[in-house]
Amino acid sequence: MQDLDPVALEAALSRELLLLVHHHADADSVGSAIALAAAFPGARISATDGLSAAGRVMAERLDVDIEAQPPEHWDGTVVVVDTSNPEHCAPLPECESVVVIDHHQTAGEWPAGTLLIHEPEAKSTAEIMTRLLTQLGVVLTPEMALPLLAAVYADTGHFRHATCDSFEVAHTLAAAGGDPREAMILLDRVRPQAQRALFLKAAQRLKFLQEGKWLLATTRTGSFESGTARLLVLLGADVALAASGNKKGKVRLSSRASSAVIEAGLNLAQLLETLADEQGGSAGGHPGAAGFQAQGDPDALLGMARQGCITQLRTLDEGA
Repeated sequence: MQDLDPVALEAALSRELLLLVHHHADADSVGSAIALAAAFPGARISATDGLSAAGRVMAERLDVDIEAQPPEHWDGTVVVVDTSNPEHCAPLPECESVVVIDHHQTAGEWPAGTLLIHEPEAKSTAEIMTRLLTQLGVVLTPEMALPLLAAVYADTGHFRHATCDSFEVAHTLAAAGGDPREAMILLDRVRPQAQRALFLKAAQRLKFLQEGKWLLATTRTGSFESGTARLLVLLGADVALAASGNKKGKVRLSSRASSAVIEAGLNLAQLLETLADEQGGSAGGHPGAAGFQAQGDPDALLGMARQGCITQLRTLDEGA
């Protein structure tokens, strides 16, 4: 755990807590928030732009209520979970204090006085949350351990990207009553036909090229950008970019990469953060999985991300 004033943190957590997950919250964000709410009875969980399919299934199966919108004002502390940038959980309520717990590569500009627990080396926010709760003297219960274990499992790509710390945390959570089989079942879901149809349409629009020894795939989709990019990697792409746009001009782009190209040095978070700086959007993530959103033309922005990716891939080949 990074250096942080424990007195200030305990004071912030002693107030009424509102737990805020990021837009389209995934299993890591939702699972970490559920565990923190179990540790601090009375805490409320809120989303500002819905939950991902995995996050929604987790909340439903654990019978946890997540509010669709946070209040404009909160008389206490807002704890932002698994979020690198205020734009990714906006609107942030006016409140007495803010605590941010996150593991993404870079931290954005949070309000003055924010208590930031930022560990970019961690593979999931659930790993940070597990250590934090233990540090605070909280005795882990099965109600906390199960969603945290499921979150670690999900955000490490079913442990494909796990570190020694990830496995140590998983062992701690299993010992506290988080059954590994239940954690995996918690994330299992039958995809709706509409979602499967969107994936197939995205596959029909797929374009790919070879840059050196790497395969780069791009596509447009109506939604489910992250799931689409993930499936393109499973199909064989080393790097996948999937973009969507709506009638209001809002563009969302998700990216995923294979373990091989990540190990070679590709950094998708860096790629999309550069695009966000150039185009006035916002981005965040990790070397192997990152997201971007902005106002604009989805095809144009996808093309820019594609070109930036090609530039990175050429650098990898030159350094090989």
